[in-house]
Amino acid sequence: MAKKSKASAPVKAVREKLTKSALLKHIAEQNGLSRVQAAGVLSSLEGLMMGSVHPNGIGEFMLPGIFKITLRKVPARKAGTLIRNPATGEMMKAAAKPASVRVKVRALAKLKSAATR
Repeated sequence: MAKKSKASAPVKAVREKLTKSALLKHIAEQNGLSRVQAAGVLSSLEGLMMGSVHPNGIGEFMLPGIFKITLRKVPARKAGTLIRNPATGEMMKAAAKPASVRVKVRALAKLKSAATR
């Protein structure tokens, strides 16, 4: 028989910045785990995130309702390419840049609604 998941508890304001130790303590207390088990959960989550955005990974990670991490490959730029100067609006020649990858973290519905209450 499958366990029923707990209904999400009402959101409580956190008034202090959480350190890693405080976060582990909170996770352990809320879920009846030891600190070592909570550290394992956090480590597993970190491993999933890192593996998802790894160069051989899928390129995105989502914590449902909270946030989504995506990667965007930026192509290389040759020297002398014309770009717009954001300060003046005029076109100018740009320096060469190698190809790179940008990481974008986007807030999703639950996080947005919690921030606007």
